[in-house]
Amino acid sequence: MTLADLPLNIPARILSARLDADLCQRLAALGLHVQRDVQVIRRGVMGGPLQLRVGSTEFMLRRNDARQIVVDILPQAHS
Repeated sequence: MTLADLPLNIPARILSARLDADLCQRLAALGLHVQRDVQVIRRGVMGGPLQLRVGSTEFMLRRNDARQIVVDILPQAHS
């Protein structure tokens, strides 16, 4: 599943990201990197950006970029 498909407020772990090096570096500075937990807390209308929470940091990410990030829902999110 990609980050763009992740349901709202469901914790997931990032498995991989197929992004260009510059964007990967900027996202890593915000705490978004492989093996980090993330949540989608809001979706922009009409294909707008996603608002993400990583730790205590919240930021927006374009959906096209979110489609390049593979995540796995955390087991405790299923209960």
